[in-house]
Amino acid sequence: MTPTTHARVRRRGPFVATGAALAAAALASTLLAGCGTEDDADAAVPEIAPAAKCDADVVVAEGEGTRTVATAFGDVEIPADPQRVVALEGGAGPALESGVVPVGIADDYAESYLPGEYDQVKDLPLVLTPDGWDFDKLASLEPDLMIGFVRGGTEEELSQDKVREWKRLSKLAPTVLIRSNGSGQTKDVSCALQVALGHADDADAAKQAYEDKAAEIREKYADVLAENTFVALDAYEDEVSVFSPISWIGDVLADAGATPLPLVADETTENAAFLSTEELRQVDDATVVLYSETVDGELDLGAVDLQKAPTYAELTAVKAGHAYGVPYFFADRYATGLETLQALEEILQDLQG
Repeated sequence: MTPTTHARVRRRGPFVATGAALAAAALASTLLAGCGTEDDADAAVPEIAPAAKCDADVVVAEGEGTRTVATAFGDVEIPADPQRVVALEGGAGPALESGVVPVGIADDYAESYLPGEYDQVKDLPLVLTPDGWDFDKLASLEPDLMIGFVRGGTEEELSQDKVREWKRLSKLAPTVLIRSNGSGQTKDVSCALQVALGHADDADAAKQAYEDKAAEIREKYADVLAENTFVALDAYEDEVSVFSPISWIGDVLADAGATPLPLVADETTENAAFLSTEELRQVDDATVVLYSETVDGELDLGAVDLQKAPTYAELTAVKAGHAYGVPYFFADRYATGLETLQALEEILQDLQG
């Protein structure tokens, strides 16, 4: 599967964005700073809501034909049975898992979708551009609900710009944005969005399946996990990302009981350590290297750049044949995270010999 747009960027902070839509999201808040009204400019930054879990009290109240949902910006009343949902950043997967095909999406990166899902969204209008949200297109879609996540783990990160952005989106339709303060945490945000859509049972089932598989791997492959140190790498031109435990792939590895590289083992604020290709030797202590591949088993763009680096081929794990491609490297929900775990299990089986 090939997305219609796919450009990679790096963002130092709680998220390292992948895909053109994520790049736009990082820009959107800044671009909207000058778009709010005078009243918006005086808006108080809301108290930060705790990161949501599937079993969290996401739904505050049920009404006649409505549901009130706790969001990063306060309680929002939404239709109980929305007919025209726009999936903002992180919203498409939870919508599809809830049986809702969006009328517009923020990201068409194919590797974010399970087999069969991509065909449902590949021709949908993109509402996020390199210049930010396309408000004219959003309005033309006539949404009755918009869902997604908002980045930020500190009060400073839920800034006036983000308040303005949420207010402007909310003028078009009720907008549910759940806070995530790390990319690994987006799995819980995704299931919270499913709960908001009235599919708590499906959300809990997906999370349980993921947790069961992670527990099985920890027990069944305890010896090989203990004997190895894992590093997950991605590259953009001459910069290499060494993913930390709070990243997408790092969080899955942590859940499976994999030992991270000391370079990033204690990282709690950045998705990755960023090295030049010349500095890549700093990861040579790792006995297993992981990189991103497509669901068809091809190198993803970051892996292509990674393997162009001469220092990559010199890594001990690579020379030993212990470098592996992993689909759903950037899993942002439990359903895709389960696919990552299953790929990891195959790697552990190979390492067992």
